[in-house]
Amino acid sequence: MSDPLPHTRGAFPHARASGDLIHISGTSARKFDDTVEGVDVGDDGMVRLDPVIQSRAVLANVERILTDHGLDRGDLVDVMAFLVDMGHFDAWNEAWAESFTGREAPARTTVAVRALPHPHLLIEVKATARLRNEG
Repeated sequence: MSDPLPHTRGAFPHARASGDLIHISGTSARKFDDTVEGVDVGDDGMVRLDPVIQSRAVLANVERILTDHGLDRGDLVDVMAFLVDMGHFDAWNEAWAESFTGREAPARTTVAVRALPHPHLLIEVKATARLRNEG
């Protein structure tokens, strides 16, 4: 079993089913211990944020939510990504391509936002997946 997901930062679930869809709330690279993947604090005290590592971690967290519902990335039908800097678009695309190589990718929208709930977060994703019909 994988590590538990971090608690949401509000009164909402990680995901909610409606009909034959599951809607995944905004998900980031935050870990259960409330640290963020892709953050390195150097000996000089400088904080360095890695958009590729964060993008991979976000997609891994989405997959963990899907797994909790008996699904995987192949069940995604729509993904919306929020980047705090469109300069990270190539990093997001790199992680995306790794995640969907050899499988059909869902529809996707990427937009820039002014900020996310924590200053170390570079990306947040919300997604929709189709539940499997276990006829």
